[in-house]
Amino acid sequence: MFRNNAVSPVNRIVGVLAVLVAVFLFPVVPAAAHDAVTGTNPEDGQSLDAVPEAIEVSFTATPLAMGSEIQIKDAAGMNWAEGGVEIDGNMAVQPVNPAAPAGEYTVTWRVVSSDSHPIDGSFSFTATEGAGASSSPNPEPAGAESSQPEQAAPESATPEQPQTDAAQAATGEGDAGVPLSFMIVLALLVIALSVVVAVVVRRRRLESDET
Repeated sequence: MFRNNAVSPVNRIVGVLAVLVAVFLFPVVPAAAHDAVTGTNPEDGQSLDAVPEAIEVSFTATPLAMGSEIQIKDAAGMNWAEGGVEIDGNMAVQPVNPAAPAGEYTVTWRVVSSDSHPIDGSFSFTATEGAGASSSPNPEPAGAESSQPEQAAPESATPEQPQTDAAQAATGEGDAGVPLSFMIVLALLVIALSVVVAVVVRRRRLESDET
């Protein structure tokens, strides 16, 4: 009888720890799930005056460049994407071929989420003119000279160096880590479980000494 009464409080403590794990651990799992799309440029179903120079898909975290792909297909199924996907912060950017004609386009994207899982989706847009219409410069008449003299650009004493892809990747990895609150709760649960184990071992030693 004494042994059963001694173990009963321990069982209650273990049950409380199990409830704490369910309350604090499980809500964190969806938060660390795949990245979600926050917007696209153009937007789904948008009508543009001309085909844009690039397609942009924004996410809740920085996606991985490796394995990412964005296709820009017209009504005939021709893919007008040019080059590979570029990662700019939390945005995946796909340049468009300058010869892309006017018409309806379907964008199909597939990127690798910051948690290393692939995610995909699609959207569409229409353009009344081709890609060249949005970037054609206004030519000056032949032989025309500028009324203002050209000024040399001042040299910077400490020119900025572009951030490397490795540095950008390192910056994005910090945002995709495990939340600090989760680590604190997990540490507290481990400490509490260690205390319970120590109490059980001590009780059993006392019982064995009494017998």
